[in-house]
Amino acid sequence: MSDMEMAREYYGRFLGFDEAFSYPSPLGTVVSFKINDRQFLEFIVDKQAKLKKRFVSLSLETESVPDMQRYLQSQGMDVSQCITDGAGNEVIVTQDAAGNKIEFIDLKANGLHRKSKGKFLSENRISKRIHHAGLYAKSIDEQDPFWVKVLKCKEIVRYPLDKTQPGVIQYLGLVNCTENIEHYSPCDENFGHPCFLVEDMQETIYTLKERRNGQTINQPSIGRTKRWLLNLLTPDNTKVEFTEAYCIK
Repeated sequence: MSDMEMAREYYGRFLGFDEAFSYPSPLGTVVSFKINDRQFLEFIVDKQAKLKKRFVSLSLETESVPDMQRYLQSQGMDVSQCITDGAGNEVIVTQDAAGNKIEFIDLKANGLHRKSKGKFLSENRISKRIHHAGLYAKSIDEQDPFWVKVLKCKEIVRYPLDKTQPGVIQYLGLVNCTENIEHYSPCDENFGHPCFLVEDMQETIYTLKERRNGQTINQPSIGRTKRWLLNLLTPDNTKVEFTEAYCIK
């Protein structure tokens, strides 16, 4: 993030998420905004961020980093050495077929994330949960070597439904988890984005309109999964998405 004041204005005041803490990393200071006790949006302070790929990494929680490391290596994955990050958690990093960096993290009891439990949960936050992470994909692959074959993700839905046609959108469900991964093709390397779950899209739009301070509020649309969607762009052209909890009738 090249401008943290812009991030604080957009994700803090406009979207209503509390800035919970910050910590050092090799790439720069990490600033964490809290969605709930297990989900965070984190930004690296970097004045050159606009010249680089916006998406840095996706973090997936694991109960044992060493066990996950051994498993990934047994599957032929290139995995970084286990480190303790600046927040006090154990972390390893690998990457998927499209080059997205994927972290596996064990949130330790004395780490900043776990120690923030019950705190920094603003009543003003526009959403209380990230529904899915949109990730750059070179193409839709039903036999994706990382997400399907290694992580055993299951396809939730794919469009078009006719698999004789090239895939455009695919949702993959993570094991023992209700969050999912969205692949959309074709797209660019800056497609990576969070999608926030909201109960009532119309109320969400009203709230955002009341809070906006020059921010553009786009028209909502009905997605292929028959739910209301709202796609916004931050001032630095990073995508932020909202989806309603229920299919339209």
